[in-house]
Amino acid sequence: MSGVLASSVSATHIENLPHSFKGYELYSWSEDSRWHFTLITGTNRLKTIEEIISEGDPASATDWVRIHVVGMDAIKDALGRLPEGESVFWCDEMHVEQSTETDLKLPPEQITDAIEEYAEQCGLDFAVTV
Repeated sequence: MSGVLASSVSATHIENLPHSFKGYELYSWSEDSRWHFTLITGTNRLKTIEEIISEGDPASATDWVRIHVVGMDAIKDALGRLPEGESVFWCDEMHVEQSTETDLKLPPEQITDAIEEYAEQCGLDFAVTV
C-alpha cells in the first residue's frame, strides 16, 4: 500500500469495507460540541493531522480507506461494514506524525464503552491504544 490517498470512490458508499493487512486505526476528537471520528487503513507510518481531521472519504483500488464521520451512530455504521475479525486500534495524538498538541482524544467513557461494545458485537478485534 503506497499510503497515497486516491479519490476514485467515496468510502461511505462501500457496503463492505476491505480487509487490511495492518488493520484499521480509529481517531476521535470533539469539535463544536460534536464527536468526530476517522477510520483509516492501518500502515507502518504515522498519519498527519491533516489526514485524520480533513473531511471527505476517499478510497482507492489499492484498498486505502479513510472515513470521516460525526456522531456515535455514524462510527458504528462504519465499524459494522468491516470484515469480522478485523483489527481496529483506537489511537490518540501519540500516533500522529510530528505531533504537536492536538485535540485528538477519546469521548466520554459512556460513548467509548458503547463503541467498544458494538465493535466486539461485530466480531472486531478492537483495542483502545491511548
